[in-house]
Amino acid sequence: MLDTDDHFRLIEKAVLSGADRSDASWRTESWARCLQDYKLDPFRPTLIDLSSKEMRTEREFFDNDIALATSELETTLTMIEGGGYSAHIANRNGVIISERRSRDSTFYCGSDRIGAVWTEEVGGTNGIGTALKNLAPTAVYLTDHFYADLTGQACAAAPFFGPDGQVLGVINLSTRNPGLPQLAHRVVFGIAQITADRLETAYFRNFYRKFYTLSVNADQRSPTIFAIDGDFRIVGATKNARNLFKVDDSAIGSRSIWAIFEKIRGNPTIDYLCEALRELRPLGSSKIVDVSLKRPISAPQAQTSVSISKSVKAKTVRKITTLAECAGDDVAMKRNIDILKRVFGCGLHVLLLGETGVGKDTLTRALHYESVRAVGPFVAFNCSAVPDTLIDSELFGYSGGAFTGASKEGNAGRIVEADKGTLFLDEVGDMPLQLQTRLLRFLETQEVMPLGSGKVRTVDVQVVAATHQNLHEKVAAGTFRQDLFYRLAGTIVNLPALRERTDLITIIHNLLEQISDEGPVTVDDTAMSQLLAHPWPGNIRELRNVLTRAARLAENGRIRSDDLMLTPVPVRTETSSPKSIQRSVSEAPPSSTRAPIRLPGEEPNRSSVSSKTAASNAEREAILSAMDSHGRDAVACADALGISRATLYRKLKQYNLSLR
Repeated sequence: MLDTDDHFRLIEKAVLSGADRSDASWRTESWARCLQDYKLDPFRPTLIDLSSKEMRTEREFFDNDIALATSELETTLTMIEGGGYSAHIANRNGVIISERRSRDSTFYCGSDRIGAVWTEEVGGTNGIGTALKNLAPTAVYLTDHFYADLTGQACAAAPFFGPDGQVLGVINLSTRNPGLPQLAHRVVFGIAQITADRLETAYFRNFYRKFYTLSVNADQRSPTIFAIDGDFRIVGATKNARNLFKVDDSAIGSRSIWAIFEKIRGNPTIDYLCEALRELRPLGSSKIVDVSLKRPISAPQAQTSVSISKSVKAKTVRKITTLAECAGDDVAMKRNIDILKRVFGCGLHVLLLGETGVGKDTLTRALHYESVRAVGPFVAFNCSAVPDTLIDSELFGYSGGAFTGASKEGNAGRIVEADKGTLFLDEVGDMPLQLQTRLLRFLETQEVMPLGSGKVRTVDVQVVAATHQNLHEKVAAGTFRQDLFYRLAGTIVNLPALRERTDLITIIHNLLEQISDEGPVTVDDTAMSQLLAHPWPGNIRELRNVLTRAARLAENGRIRSDDLMLTPVPVRTETSSPKSIQRSVSEAPPSSTRAPIRLPGEEPNRSSVSSKTAASNAEREAILSAMDSHGRDAVACADALGISRATLYRKLKQYNLSLR
């Protein structure tokens, strides 16, 4: 970290003298705005945190789709948390509305918390604010920040756009890892952009799920997709499709896709083209582009003139996974579910332990809907997805006017909402200590008193808590109450990681049946070998994402190796993973000895391997990968890595590598 005076001189020289690296002109422009337009002082941060009332308004931008965004965050976190990164989503106003933290919070950026405002006008040069200002992906590394207090952290941000082509939000990946080299941060920057593209595609396909979608491979990073009706009329287009093919709002709903591409001879039906169409030629161009035409996820509307805004509000019918499907053919899972069926509803609370993505939420829903509790509501509450200041009122409720900004009607709270049903407390290990006392009292008495009410209400709720954290360690550290742990642990079940299950092939086939909407999808032997060998740090959630994408990319309904696009592991170290809190009541096997994915800065064995060594390993692997992909062409390798040729040659010498 630079001395504060040195940091100011760096900014002053760049802004006043124009002396700056040619590849960081965006930084100079941002610093100039901070000094000249916003009148910010690099030594006096003016960061803002929103109130509870303001946060409710900011979260409304995402409505019910926040679950889609947070699911993508969890998948991304499995790829980057080794470098101490955390993943965040900020809305179009630069307000962080959701986050997923690394299990090791050593390098967590405390300023990147839910409710923090990161517009450039407030936060100076930073990933979220500058990405929103320029509407472009932005990697801010250490002294790129405007505020001196932020020069010890790095962030990689990428905006994603809504179905209307307007910016919807920003993906932000940040860390305070002092051992993180800039080259490794460039790798994470690429992951941020990929995540934003995936999220943008997911929002678009979900919005236009009742229409056909035409994806165009236009040699662009951002998704280029059109939504069309059965008469080939354009009803929607991604931001990149609008820009590339000059489609404005007036064309939406009135312009045919054949006004952009050469029309196919013979007037084939759109359903025929879903099977046969592979390429198109844009009008006025000699270049043919690869395309893919997909059928609607749900049945198309009979009247294509119906307002699209109504279709997006339609709820997707959610199929409830059964307990038998959760168990599969795995012996340990069958034993787990047998015991859960016996104890569920008898007054004992349940504690589910397992890595992120193993299906704790899915299993709990299945338990609820196959028990006597099915006549009551199922209420899920994620303790890590709600700001500390809101958890109390959201979980326990409040009366009208109980505090500044409170709704006049009040809020019953999730516990009361779950009366006669099931309350699922996900990530209970993240619950603030001060609220654990209230939860303990409720578990003991089944009584709840909303904030400001003074009236006690008795409810009948089956509680299922879940976490991926080691609660024994948190108890020892004083961050989780021991009495609460034993109250929750009426029945403890360890859910095996995907790599530990003996029925992985069956799970793959079952998932393919669920996600395929265009006929059977198979996997060739090479691709299946890759699926079986992958460590699956994101577990079933990661597997579902990979198979969903691969099924879309597969030709003739057969997934091949290239369709998988498995994320490469920067560093793999064979070391034992942390032991579970307690052996499952069903005698499930202990955690696998395979190490999780790691990025520069994580210490697989703190007594023997430094974060600097891990980071160096990742750098060397990234360079080798670029050399393999670009035929040892120095210019191409440097471009792929996002560094200059001089830096590339210096790194080659450092790691004893050669382009010859």
